[in-house]
Amino acid sequence: MRICASLTAAAVLAAGAARAAPARGAAEAAAQEAFSRIDGEQLTAVQAQARFSQLIASLAEAGLSRSGTALLASLAADEKQSEDVRAGARAQLIARAGQDDSLAQAALTEKIAPGKLPAAIAVRLARGHLERALQLSPPEEGGDFIGLQPGPSLVPASGEPLDKELAREMGAPQQEANGAAKPQAPAPETDRRALRELDAARALAASVPAGDPSEGDAREVAGLAALAAGDAESAAKEFLSLAQLPIERGDEGASARRDAAFLQLARLAYQGGDDSRATALYEKVGRGAPEWLDALFEASWAHFRRGEDEKALGNLLTLHAPFFQGRFFPESFVLKALVLYENCRYGDARRALDEFDRRYQPLQEGLTSALEKLTTPQAAYEFLARGAVGLQPSPAREEIGRLEQELQPDVAAVVELAQEIDSIDKRPAAFRASRLVARMATSARQARLDLIDGAGRKLLARMGAERAELRELLAQSLRLSYEIAGREKELATSNEPGLAAQPQRDPPQVKDDEEVWPFQGEYWRDELGSYRYQLGQRCRHARPALPQAAKGGPAPAKVAAEPGR
Repeated sequence: MRICASLTAAAVLAAGAARAAPARGAAEAAAQEAFSRIDGEQLTAVQAQARFSQLIASLAEAGLSRSGTALLASLAADEKQSEDVRAGARAQLIARAGQDDSLAQAALTEKIAPGKLPAAIAVRLARGHLERALQLSPPEEGGDFIGLQPGPSLVPASGEPLDKELAREMGAPQQEANGAAKPQAPAPETDRRALRELDAARALAASVPAGDPSEGDAREVAGLAALAAGDAESAAKEFLSLAQLPIERGDEGASARRDAAFLQLARLAYQGGDDSRATALYEKVGRGAPEWLDALFEASWAHFRRGEDEKALGNLLTLHAPFFQGRFFPESFVLKALVLYENCRYGDARRALDEFDRRYQPLQEGLTSALEKLTTPQAAYEFLARGAVGLQPSPAREEIGRLEQELQPDVAAVVELAQEIDSIDKRPAAFRASRLVARMATSARQARLDLIDGAGRKLLARMGAERAELRELLAQSLRLSYEIAGREKELATSNEPGLAAQPQRDPPQVKDDEEVWPFQGEYWRDELGSYRYQLGQRCRHARPALPQAAKGGPAPAKVAAEPGR
């Protein structure tokens, strides 16, 4: 019975293949006919639209959909084609980009003059330009630790006065809220190519009209691009405008964008030295937002600079809860050690640094080793295609595997395009020798190479950014370790008492609607974010006030006091 069943199944498959072959042949013939009526022809816009629709439909039926996208990109960029042919190809690319076709988006981002675009597509392309800019000119190692001085004005991008309640929440005086902003010049060391990409991102975002459903996304991209270009004033305008946009009930995307806007405004306030405003803005990021942990961590720096050490350590206690083990916050251990050091808890500070080194030194070394092997975008893509198994048992395997998963759509696009290119060799000779294949195969091969290069560069950029962050933090950890050792040696050799015999603990201060509940090693979700770490007074002398402006003043304990994310 099994043999008969197998024969029957084989017969069904063979019959299906026999039926598919004539259908594919007809589609190939239709595609050739449609292409011959497009290539080099003088067409009206209506004719071009109709013939391109037939061409794309026939290629999809023939199993050459992604190759068809590459062909469209080639025709749209070909100055030998008539204007209406190029416009028709561009319109088809825009439609495909709207369907989340990564190849179409890449073509529109890199090669095709965009012109007027639907708002949603403009935002997607703007994000592509922003990512390319960050790949071309990544932040310098340690650059995240440099603040802005002075802070940006709080003026919305629309130029309209801030809503009074929002202005009060932002901490902006009335004259500041209504005043004009003077954009800062971009940093002179920024790569020119990256600046061109940032300009393109900002122009595309600015093309989205007010009131469009994509306005929130456009303002978010515009703000991020302004930050990357060093234009903090324009960034503040965009994020304030984003925070003011109305949110309809149940619109989770709009709520997430508002949370992200509050996070960016808090960062700008912190970098400008206004820790009070920064902490208020960090608290406005909702607990359910993806950025909540980022806000909680970065607010710890502001609390630390304000001398609110117990709140800073309480936030870090939440951050290190077992619920969030998959999140990447290496700097939190350095901050914890710094706060403990400033409170003369040298043994606890050293243990925090030991924990940081134990967790992240191997990861930094693993990333370095991997980057030494992945010397080109091609090598990086080949690694992506193989997967992280090649790094076993590297300590960076898990983290690189996470990055690999984020880039799987890019890999899938390359694989599908390669399969289509390979399939051309198995098709009838007449089809292989046609003008359509001569043009399409060349375009598809080049598009595949471009996709490989783009995916490889993305991986290298993300790995490089994490390695740079860890290397900077490890250097800070080492400097703080020297500070701790020096202070302990000083205490051991000094005749003056340096530490209180027993820490003096003040009773915890709580609000009327709060209750003190001692932490006994068990985490509860409803308590996350509300912990206070009771330090007491162990130092003989209170530590000096920290500088409120991030740029210009010395960092406490010779460790940069800025959030790294």
